[in-house]
Amino acid sequence: MATAAPPLLSDLAGLLLRRPPSLQELVARLGCAEDYAWFTALVRLLFPDEAEAALATSDVGKKLENFARLFQERHFPLYAPFIEFFADEGEDPPFTWLRRGIPFQLMGFGYDGLHEMWDGYREGLSALALLAEPPDAYYDEPGGLRTAWLECAAQRILQKTLERIPKGGIPTEDLTEAVKETEYQAAAQAAAWVRSETGNFFLDHNYEDGDYDGFSDPWEEEIIAEGTTEWRKADQLINAVCGLADWLEEDLPARFAELLDFILPRLPQHDQQQEENNDDDQ
Repeated sequence: MATAAPPLLSDLAGLLLRRPPSLQELVARLGCAEDYAWFTALVRLLFPDEAEAALATSDVGKKLENFARLFQERHFPLYAPFIEFFADEGEDPPFTWLRRGIPFQLMGFGYDGLHEMWDGYREGLSALALLAEPPDAYYDEPGGLRTAWLECAAQRILQKTLERIPKGGIPTEDLTEAVKETEYQAAAQAAAWVRSETGNFFLDHNYEDGDYDGFSDPWEEEIIAEGTTEWRKADQLINAVCGLADWLEEDLPARFAELLDFILPRLPQHDQQQEENNDDDQ
């Protein structure tokens, strides 16, 4: 009959299989001991049930990835390039940087993002941006942002369809009223997103423009809670816009024309234009 192993030896096999800390982790622990202790305390405070498993790996980058995953699941996403850099390429431990503040994942459109709309973003979202008035700071006739958008769109949407869009785009308040409480409501949400006018922290800020570097807010419970609430609103808007983008991309030329068929008659400028056309005919 087999005899059970003595209690003190029962976990020996598991202990022997544990790998020693990596050189990167030793640097993190010894060279930045205070920052490392702060990080592990933060993980244990925020995720008491999952902390030990998240910190068990000897790879510093993996610890950071585990923390970022848990944080996104419970609260909101952290700035992806920051996580990827320290996970794959960073020579210094990331904990000192994390102590500077929360690296928010900002989703707003900056100067470069807007100018690369058709190259850097999905076609459905780029098509919805055509409906919006570009931000004043980026509108420079005759070779401005809107001209570039229309030139790119002409490779995918019929020119006669594009010519139906009001010159300069549709004012956000008019577009919002035209699609209010309809299946196309996300068209106005997309316009507000592109113009950084959603009123949402995540959607109206970006890392390209301004002085905000994403590390100004400390890891405090109240700030995390507020960020979580804001992100849930942002996530709902993003999902709505992406849903409409999905529908457009099923047949972009036809679906975009269908969208205009719905919106244009509901714009206040439409009635005025119809009256002017009637006067010209007479």
